Amino acid sequence: MKATFLTILVALAAGPVLLARADAPDTPRLPQPDPFARPATQATAPGQSTIASTRPSDEAIKAAVRAVLEEMPASAMPSSGTALSGGAYKEFARKFSEAEKPHCLGPNATRHQPSTFSTKNWNYGFGGLFALPFWGAAILRGKCSWNP
Repeated sequence: MKATFLTILVALAAGPVLLARADAPDTPRLPQPDPFARPATQATAPGQSTIASTRPSDEAIKAAVRAVLEEMPASAMPSSGTALSGGAYKEFARKFSEAEKPHCLGPNATRHQPSTFSTKNWNYGFGGLFALPFWGAAILRGKCSWNP
């Protein structure tokens, strides 16, 4: 037991010494040219920058956009009835319609007034004629509306 403890103690004491190392000083390197840069083909005037000469002109950009739009089929962007028809918007619309007050004579009049009774260990659900007291409670509490 003592030998194991001493071995661990020596390893812990020598650990920081074994982990230290010396770094060589940085050597200056020549800047490498960008392999993806466009070569400057036009001679620049003293007032112009070289960046402006490598950019495509506005006319070239407009021509490229027109060419791409002409290649696209007419039905590439179908127009649906709603502008916002993504999944998040459909989910919001579903939740919004679920939060709406149901009609008191509708099939789900007790949606916001559950027709259940719970004790510590048991849950009782009522339906049909047995749900009439819960339907009355929904009317009295304003959980359903009489207006269509």
